Amino acid sequence: AEIYSARPDGSDLRRLTRNRTIDVSPTWSPDGSQIAFVSDRAGSPQVYLMDADGSNPRRLTFDGGYNANPAWSPDGRWIAYQNQVGGQFDIWLIDPDGSVNLPLVSHPRSDEAPSWSPDSRKIAFSSTRRGSADIYLVDSTGENLMRLTDSSGDDTSPAWGPYPR
Repeated sequence: AEIYSARPDGSDLRRLTRNRTIDVSPTWSPDGSQIAFVSDRAGSPQVYLMDADGSNPRRLTFDGGYNANPAWSPDGRWIAYQNQVGGQFDIWLIDPDGSVNLPLVSHPRSDEAPSWSPDSRKIAFSSTRRGSADIYLVDSTGENLMRLTDSSGDDTSPAWGPYPR
C-alpha cells in the first residue's frame, strides 16, 4: 500500500511514497504543507510525517508498538492518534515536531479513531469502555468526557460535519 495525491478531477496523479511496507491513513496538515501517515517501515505501525510532495519522510511516534489513525487538528497544533498500550488502544496527542507526546484518554478497553471538531477544541472517538463501541467526546485537554451514543450495536468511526444552522 502506497500514498498518492491527485487533483479533485483525478488529474495529476502522483505517487508520494515508495516503500516495501505499508504506507496508509494519510491526513493533511491544515496548511497543506505536510502529510501525517502510518507506516510499518520500522517494524510496527508508527505515525510519520512527510512534506506534501512526498519528500523528507520522518518518523514521528516512538512510544507504543502500534500507532494508527492520525488526525491533524484544524489549527495545526496537534495530531491525535491511537496508541496501543498493552492490549488496548488509547488516544494520544503529539505536536508536529514530536517534542510533546501525551495521552489524552486512557481506559482498560480500547479508545480508537480520533476525529477533531472544526474549531480544534474537541475530539470525538469510538470506545469499547462499556463493551460494545460507542462514540465519545472529550475536550482537547482531556477533560469533560461525554458518551454521545448509547446503542446495542457498535458505533465506530466518528467524523465531524458542518454545524447545523
